[in-house]
Amino acid sequence: MVRISDLIKGKLPAPAATPAEQAREAREDTMRIRDISGIGNAGTARAPAAILSENVPARRGEADAPSENPEPPPSSGSTSSDSRGIYLTCLSHMQDLRERLGTEKPIDLQLPLAMIGRIIADPSLLDELYQLTLACGRSCDMYIAAPLNSMIYSYKIGVRMGYTPAMLTDISLAALHHDVGMFLIPESIVHKDGKLTDSEFAAIKRHTSTGRDLFISLGYPTVARAIYEHHERESGQGYPLGLRGDAICEYAKIIGICDSYEAMTHDRPHKKATAQYSSVLQLAGSKDQLFAPHIVKIFLDEITLYPIGSYVRLNNQAIGLVVETNPGKPLKPVIRIAVDGHGKKTMEEKLIDLSGNTILTIVSGVSPEEVPL
Repeated sequence: MVRISDLIKGKLPAPAATPAEQAREAREDTMRIRDISGIGNAGTARAPAAILSENVPARRGEADAPSENPEPPPSSGSTSSDSRGIYLTCLSHMQDLRERLGTEKPIDLQLPLAMIGRIIADPSLLDELYQLTLACGRSCDMYIAAPLNSMIYSYKIGVRMGYTPAMLTDISLAALHHDVGMFLIPESIVHKDGKLTDSEFAAIKRHTSTGRDLFISLGYPTVARAIYEHHERESGQGYPLGLRGDAICEYAKIIGICDSYEAMTHDRPHKKATAQYSSVLQLAGSKDQLFAPHIVKIFLDEITLYPIGSYVRLNNQAIGLVVETNPGKPLKPVIRIAVDGHGKKTMEEKLIDLSGNTILTIVSGVSPEEVPL
């Protein structure tokens, strides 16, 4: 049994306890989580609509805070100040959350709920936020930025699946906080340079139950279940329970594929990012072994082989930047030519919709490092 208090203090799990000790520890864990979540102090978080009707005051670590706070990455296309503000505020929330968990301060979900509410109220922000996810690379803290990117991907799929605002709120909260339990794992394990021991790997795997317990205490049982199950896989090879198929909640299935894609397409301490098109092909190739086929299909339609912000090479050797996708035609996006067929940077904007072009086709993806700009 893992005590929340031990995780907060950075301790590894203790040897197996007696039944009496386990019962006592369970009571202590419940009280500890209640303290962390602010139950009995701040109360449960309000719905997005209630928050959006007010001016949310800026706190240290939020959008209008001093310059030492995290900056959103530069986008690969044009994004509005609204989308950049949402991205920055969510990054700051994740940083603040990590600090609060480390010092056992109450957790406040008003900011992420407000940001999710703004996206629901203005659907045009979604594509702009998606562009920001593509620009987040080596300089981004993966446990701060990665959950936010996964939230944006999950939200896109939820929209395509016809989710209601309440459902979009739940899956967004779950995706944004799916790795919250990692904040309570000792840094020596999380950033270990080398193979983890069995006990260290077991500590890593427990982040799902830690996140679940936290969100149960916050009054979000549906979100808690999605967090707990996001590492389960379709044919039963996931964890913590080895669930299969319909036994896994749909939110967790969506977050699982989005989390995997995010990890593939962004640099990690010991692994360089895979190009977006290669990552999508890998996920598509898993078929029903890892992810539900109907979710894979929607994922491919929404994320596509060549997502907005990625570079592609055409059969005339020109290189273009994908600026728009065509639903149902993942191989035929709208591109802006960046480099002509002779390797020279183009000086004027030239858009080509490949869905209506019978001559030009994409022959490969191109990493940003390969673009001679």
